[in-house]
Amino acid sequence: MRIRSPKDFWAGLFFIAVALGFIGLSRQYGTGNMHRMGPGLFPTLVSVLLASLGLIISARAFVVDGPPVPRFHARPIIVSLAAIALFGMALAQFGLIAAVAALVLAGAVASRESRPLETLGLVIALIAFSALVFVWLLGLPIRLWPDA
Repeated sequence: MRIRSPKDFWAGLFFIAVALGFIGLSRQYGTGNMHRMGPGLFPTLVSVLLASLGLIISARAFVVDGPPVPRFHARPIIVSLAAIALFGMALAQFGLIAAVAALVLAGAVASRESRPLETLGLVIALIAFSALVFVWLLGLPIRLWPDA
């Protein structure tokens, strides 16, 4: 058998690997049964669905022609992970507004196609959205500004 769509094949295997990892992690919690569900039942069921989707995608790779696996670009992955870590540190020290701004500005470095005005607009929109949803609507105890 020949893999006709390598991108789909590897994506399906990745889904299966992630699902198996979460099934393994959810085993430390009791699953219970359908009448009395335990805390591990939902993650296990979602993981089984993800693994099934991965199996379907991987099997489809043997039937349907598709694109090859694109070249690996480490920069966007590393910058995105660093932006997420920066968000966590900034949220704890400087509040939500600075953390969202740091996340978006650092994340914009991951793409060579980002434009300063668009990035600034995104910063403003996401700060407003985050403050509205998480602080005012949901009432989460997140500081908007650093304590003086």
